[in-house]
Amino acid sequence: MRRIAIALALLAASGPLQAADDWIKPGTETFKLNLGGILSRNNTTLRLDGPNSNGTEFDLEEVAGLNREVSSLYAAATWRFAANHRVGMQYYELARAASKTIDRTLVIEDQVIPANTTLSSEHDAAFLILNYQYSFVRNDKLEFAGLLGLYGSRNKYRFSATVPVVDVNASTTLPLPVIGASLDYFVSPRWTVSLYAEGLSVSLGGVEGRTYFAGISTDYMLTRNFGLSVGYNVSGLTVQAAEDEFSGKLGWRQSSFFGYAQLRY
Repeated sequence: MRRIAIALALLAASGPLQAADDWIKPGTETFKLNLGGILSRNNTTLRLDGPNSNGTEFDLEEVAGLNREVSSLYAAATWRFAANHRVGMQYYELARAASKTIDRTLVIEDQVIPANTTLSSEHDAAFLILNYQYSFVRNDKLEFAGLLGLYGSRNKYRFSATVPVVDVNASTTLPLPVIGASLDYFVSPRWTVSLYAEGLSVSLGGVEGRTYFAGISTDYMLTRNFGLSVGYNVSGLTVQAAEDEFSGKLGWRQSSFFGYAQLRY
């Protein structure tokens, strides 16, 4: 840890020694890679229907006891393949598990689980957010772009108990299209503040979904190619489906803080 602290101090100290024209001009970089961590707070409701009846809609954190706060690794990248054209991605995961004696009767995929049952619950999710951005405005102070994207998530659920015997597995993959905009404000060649928002409501086959994703972040370059960033985002997802893999309803609200190291070229 001491060596890492010394290295970061040297990097920070080396920054001011660079001439202004040595910095990569914001809005002209070809590639950005972000690696770090994310801490999210989740509010999730779920209903799993069976062939014969609708299930009970319940709160996974309040009723099933899953943790609201979850931390995980975070990765993102942006490639500017032409002056006003960029493609980007973000990826992170979460995994939660808990056992709790429930205080109400639940119906999950036609299985009746009475109150006072000790229910074990698991929820794993992975998020992949892809977008294409076209810059309508790009100058020395800011870059404003419209975006088209795909908000993808993979959710897996398992509920189990021994008395009575319960074993329910369900999963759903949700690739939902989104539209939105982004604004990057260049405070200086080293410092950028970014705003972004995207979302859409769609109906695809047997799936009805609504999603939104918005946030703010700031990047500060310590050297020409290395910087640090922090940010905050909020997202929401509502999906109702009647398919073989997933039949029911999912509602999700999430707020997250994230921080990462950035490589810029």
